[in-house]
Amino acid sequence: MPGEPLSTTDEVGAFQKSISAPTAFAAASDLIQPGLERTCLYGDNPVGDTGKAPLTHAALSKFVQDFDLRQFGIGRGDTVCTSFPNGAEAAVCFWAISNQCVFAPLNPRLTMPEVEFELVDLPCHTMILMAGEASNESLTARCRQHNVRVLMLTPSKTTIGLFSLASDDATAPAPASAGTAARDLALVLHTSGTTKKPKIVPLTHHNIGHGIQFVASTLRRTTQDVCVNVMPLFHIHGLIANLGVSVYAQASVVCSAFFGGANFIEKLSNASVAIPTWYSAVPTMHEAILLEAEAQGTSLKHSLTLMRNCSAALLPPVSQRFLQAFGEKLNQPFTVVPTYAMTESFPICSNPPHLEVKLSTVGPAMGPNIAILKAHPEDTPVAAGEEGEVCVRGECVTEGYLIRDHMPCDPNIEAFSLADSPVGRMLRTGDKGYIDADGYLQLVGRFKEIINCGGEKISPLELEEQLLEVEGVETCVCFAHPAMLLGEIVGCAVVPKAGATPPTIEALREGCKGAKSQFRPSLLVLMDQIPKGPTGKPRRIGLSQYLKVPAFTTRNTTDFPMDATALFTYAVAGKDPDLAPLQWVTKSIFTGTPATVPAWQFPLTITLDVHPDLGDFYRQLHTMVIGDSLCTDVQLSVTTYSRGEPVTMELPVNQYTAQEALFYLKMRQVEDGMVWKAREATGKQSTYDYCCYLLITDGSLTLDHQWETGCHDPPPGCLIRLMRVDECEPGTEYHPVPPGLSTVDGRPVPGSQFPKPAMPQASVPTVTVA
Repeated sequence: MPGEPLSTTDEVGAFQKSISAPTAFAAASDLIQPGLERTCLYGDNPVGDTGKAPLTHAALSKFVQDFDLRQFGIGRGDTVCTSFPNGAEAAVCFWAISNQCVFAPLNPRLTMPEVEFELVDLPCHTMILMAGEASNESLTARCRQHNVRVLMLTPSKTTIGLFSLASDDATAPAPASAGTAARDLALVLHTSGTTKKPKIVPLTHHNIGHGIQFVASTLRRTTQDVCVNVMPLFHIHGLIANLGVSVYAQASVVCSAFFGGANFIEKLSNASVAIPTWYSAVPTMHEAILLEAEAQGTSLKHSLTLMRNCSAALLPPVSQRFLQAFGEKLNQPFTVVPTYAMTESFPICSNPPHLEVKLSTVGPAMGPNIAILKAHPEDTPVAAGEEGEVCVRGECVTEGYLIRDHMPCDPNIEAFSLADSPVGRMLRTGDKGYIDADGYLQLVGRFKEIINCGGEKISPLELEEQLLEVEGVETCVCFAHPAMLLGEIVGCAVVPKAGATPPTIEALREGCKGAKSQFRPSLLVLMDQIPKGPTGKPRRIGLSQYLKVPAFTTRNTTDFPMDATALFTYAVAGKDPDLAPLQWVTKSIFTGTPATVPAWQFPLTITLDVHPDLGDFYRQLHTMVIGDSLCTDVQLSVTTYSRGEPVTMELPVNQYTAQEALFYLKMRQVEDGMVWKAREATGKQSTYDYCCYLLITDGSLTLDHQWETGCHDPPPGCLIRLMRVDECEPGTEYHPVPPGLSTVDGRPVPGSQFPKPAMPQASVPTVTVA
């Protein structure tokens, strides 16, 4: 139960009890050691290159205490935003601004609409920009539209991290305040907003001060340690784990930014700055660093003893490769520490680096208390070892999201268990997991990321761990893909290893040892890079829609046996956000480097021109627009020509008929390309045919086919039913037969071939087969 160490082993249980916050404070900045002349912040470049001296703990403490925002009319309750690149100035801003008001660091890569949302939703009182940045003009203009004051920050010419502020606007000073208290709001951060508008997470000095001390005592950092920070300082991870822990431990931190694996490895041997002993980052960064380290092999030079992972799961095979590349191959001591935290609670769990590290887990609770509860709205614990929702309570946990007018309801209702429940009020993390016999937390995945295949729940993390072992897979992400029969099937986005043959869908399925057939990947998307969210986490939720992968619409897989490679392998070139259009990889030309053909996008327009040879005499023009691959948005209009007067009507369409027809049309493409595959003639079926022209287009791709007079191969029945041809025939009375036509049973029958009607057509892209 919450409040007690979760471990069943004496050693780990004793270590859990040692995680505490022994240093008293009123503001988080009180954790900075005054008078300590040891270096606190290094810049990214050698001192000789910049002419600046590193910032000491004593200098940082004095700057923060002397910092004055009141002169700019900023009071304790006002929110001040920053928007500029990572670096020492961003680090100092965290301590200085939060000490006097509410700090809200923004991602400098936000789009203007996203910036506007931040300005209004927080709301922002003052924006601080770095002097000389190219984006300042547009940001300043947008701030002024919302009556947000702008201050310009000019870095010190002598000391790393220090700066001065200036404003063009004359402002009356804010009233003097009583000073900062532990329960005052220090930091507000928006959640990533993957599926809806972001929520605001408020963190007090009490939350931040405890979180810093919990992580510091867990990692046992000393004054001799040097952290290299490449995490963005608009993210709680960089602020607490790297910056806060280093300052509290009276150690040093190199303030940098992430410019790729090679650049990071170079920092590790840059003795003219500082020699790092540890770092903490997200899987995206770790993977880039690992690739460079493996490429360098035994020539790799570094002094790291610890790598900490947080913010998203790092799969055990990747951790094992880290241990080998940075430790075993070089015969050096090196530890990988998987941990668990979130913006709302930093930290939650951590593997103890000096005890047993279970790479498949995120360790026992370290600081706050956790419990595994049944999913919302039930607030009762599950049985020991059973999976449920991870919930947390403690001194570092936010008291609740801020409520805004655009929210349809109070977000805290679902985010917290009820105060009068058996466990009391706890934050629901949205993560699914269980606690093993040693008290270590095993995460299964986000509840929103769990794949629901025919009612069975599939963890993407469990599959990814196995798929990383498949030959040719560098990294991968599993995600839910909509399917009519099962609700969702397993999709897998894979980045192939450089120079290797990309894996096939069959290889991925074979790599999922012990999994049922329907739990194995049925969709493969080959990519140059896995799309990430704003905080660097893989974009699992909504990835299928983001890539515009058509939904699997077969109603009965026994009618259409699964040929996974031919039907469910796609490719997307480029890196996010500049992704090329989705391409469909075909089985018949899958040799070595995949050759690709275009895949339909939506909206998709299907036009069937029936009896175009008769012109306006007995013609029907059926036009259907399908808005999405599951056919939930379909519009059908039919124009009939009787007595020479066109009549247009709108008809309803059965969703499942449309889905079956779409699948059939795909099956009728030769080599799955943009050519119609006609059936072989089996003899005259009647003395009368349909004469039709079919056009399918999404605005860039086109598939067309002409049923000419006398071909005796009428359009397939599913297409006739889809377009409701038989229900829309004109009456039995006809105009006189046009010259050159004869009749059979009173119906006109064309006696010659007809030209294709003049219909708008899109150009067909050239498909190059390697």
